Amino acid sequence: MAVDATKYDSDLVLKVQTGTDPGTGDPVVKLRRYTRVKPEATHDAVYAVAEAIAGLQVHPLVEITRQDDLRLEAG
Repeated sequence: MAVDATKYDSDLVLKVQTGTDPGTGDPVVKLRRYTRVKPEATHDAVYAVAEAIAGLQVHPLVEITRQDDLRLEAG
């Protein structure tokens, strides 16, 4: 059985370091989630927007991720 996958939603997530744990010295990372990214937007375009948003953050950027939701249907 073939299954078709259709992208229907997408989120942009920025991980920023907000500090350091005083007990362990490990970095404290927080997520900044931006929902309702156009599913058809290219990865290059989303990355460019993420870099622009990261430039406005007080805290340093650790990682940029994109999370896509797919609808699966039997073909």
